[in-house]
This record gives sequence, structure tokens and C-alpha cells, in this order.
Amino acid sequence: MAERRMLSKSLLMDNKFLTLSNDSKSLYLYLLMFADDDGIVKRSIMIDSVLNATNKNYTELEEKGLIIAISGNDEIRVITNWNGIETIREKLYSPTIYLNIRSQLYLRTDYSYTLNKNDPSVFSSADSWVTKGRPKNIKDFNPLIQQHLQEVQDKDGISTVPVQDKDGTCPSPDKNRVDKNRLDKSRLEQNRPDQTKKEKINIDKDNSTSTSSIYNNATTENKGNSGEKGGVDNRVNNQLDTNNNQDTVSSLFNYLNGISTTDIPKDNKRLADVFDMLIHNGYEIEDIQLGIDNIMNVANQMPQYQNEQSLAKLLIQHLPEYTKQTLERSSSND
Repeated sequence: MAERRMLSKSLLMDNKFLTLSNDSKSLYLYLLMFADDDGIVKRSIMIDSVLNATNKNYTELEEKGLIIAISGNDEIRVITNWNGIETIREKLYSPTIYLNIRSQLYLRTDYSYTLNKNDPSVFSSADSWVTKGRPKNIKDFNPLIQQHLQEVQDKDGISTVPVQDKDGTCPSPDKNRVDKNRLDKSRLEQNRPDQTKKEKINIDKDNSTSTSSIYNNATTENKGNSGEKGGVDNRVNNQLDTNNNQDTVSSLFNYLNGISTTDIPKDNKRLADVFDMLIHNGYEIEDIQLGIDNIMNVANQMPQYQNEQSLAKLLIQHLPEYTKQTLERSSSND
């Protein structure tokens, strides 16, 4: 957590802040100082005792829309307009340890937080925004808003906010209906990149007019051999790549279980797919291991991640993000 935070005149002159009681003003400033880089802060006995802060002060801040309370968690608060108040450089940014809280947050077009994913001004989940580098130079939010609404509709099956056409008008019900088969197929291909790749190779081998087949035929003709040799070589190379990936995935499971108090079985398909995706995207095993290390540093401090299911879910949701950040930090240090 940073030792310094910025305070602007616009914050101190905001009507929401000016109409607070003096005790609540002091509490809000303390919460800003002690919040992490995602604007999430744990209620502190030290702060409450120094300021004589009570539940009434926290409720006042919530009613003014300055902080967000998390249902079922009386300790954690979120600074609503954190991203508008604070600007944290990419190299200095450290993700919150409260990943389960951040996963519940969404960003409006003014970069303020909300828990309402169906808010018409929401353009992204907080997790997705962080993964993309926390960009604040977006000129047109409409495509992002429509993409977010489509994702909500796809996930929930229905959407309380109709998706709009490019001209801003709402389409007819038939036009607004989601093609579930198409979306399911797209998700399957994204989650199984290795299978998609294998299918593409098989198609190329069977299609005599494809570029790959023409190249293989021309090569074998020049060597005076039959066209079968090129197909055999492709199958052998493809099998070697698959075996190497499987060995690397197995090594990553061994590494994870070696530093964890839990034991996630290697037949966890979803986590294996995440490992495989990172390998296909060019990450070295050392990069992925560092990403695992960073997540385990968080998980080991939180009791709710001390079982197989919750830890696997945490890794599936955040390992690509942490691996990417690890690689970016090492590149900047070089």
C-alpha cells in the first residue's frame, strides 16, 4: 500500500463531501489514506478509536455514495470514486489482496465503482479493466458498454438493459435475442485453444487446395517422395508439441501443490486449460510459476482459499492477469 495519497481541491469542494458531518469528513479522509491501490479498505479498530467513528459515520458515507458496503462483509469498504480521485502509475500499481471483493465491482463511464452490473453506464467489470491495464484514455464508451451488456446477457440468460444498435435505437425482441449455440461454440473454442489448433491442422491436411497442403506437396515432389511423408511429419510434430505441453502442465500442477497447503488434482480440466492457454500464448514456465507465487501470497493469508475448490477458482480467474503483470515488471526492470 502506498505511503502517500493525493487530495484534490475538487474533492474538498464537492457538495457530497461538504455536507458531511465533521466526524464523517475525517473518517472519509482516513479511508482514502489507508485504501489499497484498487480503492478497497478494511475497517480498522485504530481508525475508529482515533476518530471515535461509529456505524453512523460509515452509514452517512454510504448514503452520500462516497463508499460502498459489501453485503455479508462488515469489515470491507470500497471508495466509490477512487479511480477519479487517485491516479496510480502502472509501475507503482499493486493489485488488491481482496480479489473476491474486486470481482464484485463494475466501472461506470466516470470510472466510479458500482455493484450493479446492469447499470446502463457500466462499461466493464473491475477485473477486466485491471487486466487490460486500467486504461483511462477511452474516447468512445458505447462499444464497451454494448460488449459488457452482451456478456451479462450471455452469462445470465437475460438482461435488464436492452442491447442497442449502433444508431442508438433498441432493436426488436427477435433481433435482440442471443444465438446461444453460436456463443456456446465460441466459448468452447476459446477455452480449448489446443483442440481448435488440432482441428485446424486436420482440416489443412485434408484440404488439397489449402496453402499448407500445396506447400507440403511441392516439397515432397521436389524430394521425389510421396505426399504421405509430409502428413506423417505434421502428425509427429503435433504429437510432440502436445506431449511437451502436457509435461509442462503437469510440472505446473506439481509446483502449485508443492507450495500450497491444498492438493489440486491434475484432472482439474479448467485449471489445466488456463495453464495450457498461457503456454500457447508464449509465457515461459518460470513466468507462470511467478504468477502462481503472487496469488499464493494472497491466498495463504485468507482462510476462504484454503480448500481445493476455492483456490482453483481463484487461480482460474486471476492467473493470466498476474502472469502478465509479472512479465511486464521483469521487462521494465531489464
